[in-house]
Amino acid sequence: MKKSTLRHFLFVFSFILGVQLHLQAQSFEAFDSFLSTEVQEGRLVGVHGMVFQDGKLVYDKTYGLRDREAKDPLRGDELYFIQSMTKPIVSVALMTLYDEGKFQLDDPVSKYLPEYANLQVVNDPTKGSSAGTHSAPTPITIRQILSHTSGMSHGISALPYDKEIWNGIILNGNLKTLAQRTEALAKMPLAFDPGSKWNYSFSPDVVGRLVEVLSGKSLDQYLQERIFAPLEMNNSGYNLNDTQKKRVKTVYGFAADSTLKRTLAQPTTSGNTVFAGINALFTSTADYIRFGEMMLNQGEWNGKRILKPETVALMIQDQTEDADLLDSSDPYTPLVNGIGNDALGTLNLEPGHGFGLGFAIVQDPKMANRPAAAKGEYFWGGANSTHFFINPKKKLVAVFMTQVGSVGTPNPYGFHFSNEMRRTIYQGLK
Repeated sequence: MKKSTLRHFLFVFSFILGVQLHLQAQSFEAFDSFLSTEVQEGRLVGVHGMVFQDGKLVYDKTYGLRDREAKDPLRGDELYFIQSMTKPIVSVALMTLYDEGKFQLDDPVSKYLPEYANLQVVNDPTKGSSAGTHSAPTPITIRQILSHTSGMSHGISALPYDKEIWNGIILNGNLKTLAQRTEALAKMPLAFDPGSKWNYSFSPDVVGRLVEVLSGKSLDQYLQERIFAPLEMNNSGYNLNDTQKKRVKTVYGFAADSTLKRTLAQPTTSGNTVFAGINALFTSTADYIRFGEMMLNQGEWNGKRILKPETVALMIQDQTEDADLLDSSDPYTPLVNGIGNDALGTLNLEPGHGFGLGFAIVQDPKMANRPAAAKGEYFWGGANSTHFFINPKKKLVAVFMTQVGSVGTPNPYGFHFSNEMRRTIYQGLK
């Protein structure tokens, strides 16, 4: 090869390689800037962002501190108390038993948990049980508890009846196991008639209890054997060993002056006995990405089958057609994760959203007023400001991990975090 030809070849090759490297470096520049800015401007103490697309990890970066008071930086192997991001995992666990033919979606819950037969419903959830109750017109079904349409509530809204649920369940120190908790829930009236309304609820605890009854194993054992071990989610569970405890991200909350303060109540890392479906799992960013990869790959990860493809398709299909949802003409206040506080004071799905079996679904991004989201995207988040979403068309899983509490403490940036996460990630895909 002549020297001039060789020089030309090397120039072209270098140019192409340079362009490719530049594109790789710039593809998530906006997301990277978002994460670093949140820490720099004091809205986050530390954050870990991870994006998986087309079969490979394309972004993995941390900013800030694991523990501000200890001046301990994030290293990328931290564990997070993921609160409601527990719910999708427990929903998947139950659906593995569906794959085995252990139940049908429209089976009444009382077929497996007899205490859920003959339930009562409060006459007026804005007044509470003092307004009287009536018999539930229909039994609650497994489909309804997976899709938050069972009539149950969560105890965390401004609804007066939710205060009774909070006091009777969350503040009840006598409930030491999931079985005891779900039995106590069965004694409390429903907030709404089964199937009549979407309402964020305690139902994932019932999902978890069904896993225990149908499998004959405790929920933590079943998750370990059927979800965590096959997916190599080695840093996930309700209780942690001594090495893992040292890597738990500290939880902060916004004070009245809008600065972040270390919360007094940090997550209990060992000795936990209520293996909840609504919350309570610890995990790492990498572990949750693997869970998302499995869902994206239609139930399979690294040659290991967790769910049938048709079951995954069912889980991300809207199940709320017969339930009362918010529409664009209804007054509501946006909260987070596709949830809005409606005129009644309940936590309802925002317009443009649906809900499958354990996952929220973006049905209409424009109606949802979330232009950065994509139709068919499914997602959820947690009360400590953790978020994830999966876009099947883009073959993408994204996870945002931090620890800023929003239950019992104001969080003016909950929607900001999830919206900016999407906007900046999708910007990088253009």
